[in-house]
Amino acid sequence: MFVEGRVVDRSSHDCLPGARVEIADVPEAVLPPLPAGSHSEWTGLIDAPPWPAGELWLSETQSLEFVVGECRDGLAVVRLQGSECDARTLCRALAAAEMPLVGDLEGGGLGVAGGVRLVASAERNSPSIDWPEEPAWLAATEDPAGGRDPETSPPRFRVSDETARMIRKGHPWILGDGASDSAARFRSGTLVRVVSRAGGDLAWARIEGDRRLAARIWAVGALASRRVPSVEARVARALSRRRSLLVEAESTNTNAFRLIHGEGDALPGLVVDRLGPLLRVLVTGRASDRIRDRVLAALRAQLPLTPDGQPWSILELSHLRAAGRGEFDRLRWLAGGPEALAEAGLQIRDGGIQVLERGLRFGVDPGWETPRKVRPGYGLFLDQRENRARLEPHAARGGDWLNLFAHTGAFSVSLLAAGAERVISVDLSAAYLKRLEANLSANRDRGVDPSRHESVRVEGRRFLETLGPQRRFAGIVLDPPTAAAAGHRFWSLRRDLEPLLQQCVERLQPGGILLVTQNCNGPPLGLNQILERIVDRARRSIERLEPAPAGLDHPSLAGFPEGDPFEGWLLRLV
Repeated sequence: MFVEGRVVDRSSHDCLPGARVEIADVPEAVLPPLPAGSHSEWTGLIDAPPWPAGELWLSETQSLEFVVGECRDGLAVVRLQGSECDARTLCRALAAAEMPLVGDLEGGGLGVAGGVRLVASAERNSPSIDWPEEPAWLAATEDPAGGRDPETSPPRFRVSDETARMIRKGHPWILGDGASDSAARFRSGTLVRVVSRAGGDLAWARIEGDRRLAARIWAVGALASRRVPSVEARVARALSRRRSLLVEAESTNTNAFRLIHGEGDALPGLVVDRLGPLLRVLVTGRASDRIRDRVLAALRAQLPLTPDGQPWSILELSHLRAAGRGEFDRLRWLAGGPEALAEAGLQIRDGGIQVLERGLRFGVDPGWETPRKVRPGYGLFLDQRENRARLEPHAARGGDWLNLFAHTGAFSVSLLAAGAERVISVDLSAAYLKRLEANLSANRDRGVDPSRHESVRVEGRRFLETLGPQRRFAGIVLDPPTAAAAGHRFWSLRRDLEPLLQQCVERLQPGGILLVTQNCNGPPLGLNQILERIVDRARRSIERLEPAPAGLDHPSLAGFPEGDPFEGWLLRLV
């Protein structure tokens, strides 16, 4: 059996990160005995996980709650309590959850002299763990400016010819393949020097360590001069891009927008949204492990206080793939919290808060009440802010509007406030429609009359099929999910979008407006070409067909469609 990324030197038994070891060849003395017996409380030393706590399932009926304690050099103390189990069962469960114990070579843990770092807590009043004497991970020291000293040059990471070609084309991800080095020998977030098979410099990257995504590009084309922007400079540039949003927030009554957009802002694996006085940090990649503290420090230095003079509350959430069997806490408060938000005058209702978009109030659920759920969205899609604004002048002409896959109704509220005579919102989720009704009521003083609105709980295709043959709309909003279950009719974007667009075009009045967006990861579907084909087939004419992208707070990166929130188009018929 071979183990990636951890090795025991056969002569010294010391840690040599970055190689492979065959378990059968390791001397028995290096494979130490595990604690005997079954216990319900354990303390161990593991690879530092992205989760602060959680529940590890041993079987359908047995589990252990765990809490991560002190972290040092990529390792962390973990304390577990719950069902009784033996040490071998615990080792396997932790390894399956990608949190192998130090010394557990079979599970992929760090190979060190002294054995598996695991003690039964009940055996001692205050169990202690011996930390390895040598650093756990191969990594170079980084200076604050992002440059390098030749004596502390980053380790090399050799990639295949195909990966080198993609890097030269500007793609910011390095996917794992058999012809590239393994990322397993590096701690997540480590800065590496990416080289081709021939040894030529390509880029610097930060290790992701996912089974499919090996690393994320940090800098390209700046290796010789070493003029690589620091973390702080990248944050400053991101805020500069959003200067108009930050400066005009009070005058436009808008306090919900994105501050950091991952690769689009050269800060891969990290998203930061402003939601009123709350900064919501979404971790989308472990490549950000070594930069998150500096990003947040830079944000707090450059945005020291909210516009109301209050300190920011900062909530960090993890949107990472979880391995093994269990549930993991995915959030932690880095500053402030619900009490601090309430003291600042913010109304907390149903675990959420209200934010403003051009004076309209929208409830958002940042996710702090459900710490073990993956919650990348929270009831208001900030990336659609500009599209809501694009539709306002069209809605001002009045008429009936249809909002399919309405979610919590941000488009519906915006259309009614702009002057639409009537809006029908269609969604299959009762919970979303309930929050939609709350958003309508919250904006009565902004010209939103709930009596001019109708909520319909049904799948979008079924709703269109129930309409009379003459029913037409002044405008339709179509923002469908990529995939969803709708009773016996499963929704697939690639298979079902064009027939649905056909139905929508047929339901538009002369001069009618259709906004369509799709968030299928990867290359765009070419919605403009699909729309042209559909309109021609319907024997109608296009007055205008123009892109409807996300706003400036969601910057695109050339050659990286995976980073775009959606592909959007605005169609107006003759």
